[in-house]
Amino acid sequence: MDSPCSNEESKVAPQVSLKLEPFVHQVGGHSSMLCLDEATVGKPLLVREKAFYENLPEILAPFTAQYRGTIQVTCNEDAGGYLTLTTFPPAGYVAHEGTMPVKHRIKWHHGICIDIECVETSSDEDIFEDDTSMTPVSSSPCVEHSIERRPSHSHNPWILHCHRGHIAKMLGLDEESTHSQQSHSQCHFENLPSFEFLLLENLTWRRKRPCVLDVKMGTRQYGDDAPESKRRSQSLKVENSTSGSLGIRLCGMQVFQVTTNKYLCRNKYYGRSLTDDGLRSSLTQFFHNGERLRTDIFLPLLDRLNRLLAVINQLDSYRLFTSSLLIIYDGLDGQPSEIDVRIIDFAHATQRDMTAESQVYTGPDDGFIFGLKSLVDLIEELSKEE
Repeated sequence: MDSPCSNEESKVAPQVSLKLEPFVHQVGGHSSMLCLDEATVGKPLLVREKAFYENLPEILAPFTAQYRGTIQVTCNEDAGGYLTLTTFPPAGYVAHEGTMPVKHRIKWHHGICIDIECVETSSDEDIFEDDTSMTPVSSSPCVEHSIERRPSHSHNPWILHCHRGHIAKMLGLDEESTHSQQSHSQCHFENLPSFEFLLLENLTWRRKRPCVLDVKMGTRQYGDDAPESKRRSQSLKVENSTSGSLGIRLCGMQVFQVTTNKYLCRNKYYGRSLTDDGLRSSLTQFFHNGERLRTDIFLPLLDRLNRLLAVINQLDSYRLFTSSLLIIYDGLDGQPSEIDVRIIDFAHATQRDMTAESQVYTGPDDGFIFGLKSLVDLIEELSKEE
């Protein structure tokens, strides 16, 4: 498993605060993900997810992001609307190659929208194209785009959706107040509270142009504590999507196109609209770089998926409700054809040793296994067709 440790590392004194920035390669989910350094990301802490990571079975560890503790994050806004996210590193923290220079910053437009800007002009500016023709993902009603023109960004466009609600909470605003314009004095508070984040391995950091696919796994998309209304709505989404027919659903992706030097991005709304054949076509698109299908990836991917399947079959009582599978490879020509497969999002996962469980399951997670087998079948079909 990747580790941020190297000969150039240096321990950061506990009293020195660090700045965080948005994680630009987030393709799905709804959490506000931040970068502590190039090799470490943070996501808002959920008690159940933290407990799951702290009690992770050894055989599952190679298929999850490495857990690296927790931090407290505070958010402050300057007079220009730019936000500074800071934390004190945990004891024993070792930064990858020292402190990471901030490359992106968030600008808050008081209840209207947020922007994520490059701090300096670089080759990474505006290389993410939003090719989703379904429900808009931008939280920003400030800009309208014509159908003919794909908007470009310095980040995956889905992260605007993720950050807006959480940033409002960190600034001490309630949900409704973000829908109306407010003066700067109304939105700026002193002594703002801190928010706890989980620290996890950044699964994209060694890749020059990370191609990322987020696949929602299983046929049940709610936790044991979900109210009846949530159970009904999530069951309806499963019934009306590939989650019901295949046990998998596209929740987001970005794939680098060497022909345009840009990422093509899809979001969860696009994934919900797909038929079984549409999902097959989207998988083909994820492994296509604009010039050719990356057939070099299929065999190592199938090997990793089958090894994960063997592990899941051994996990008695584990249920990975609402978890996703990330598939990651480097889309830049000339880079190694290594591919990674990791399970993420354990907010609703359960197993018999977790405390105060109202329901204990027996046997492995059949819904997750069904989805994993469907994914293996689809990849095998792609490899045979090629």
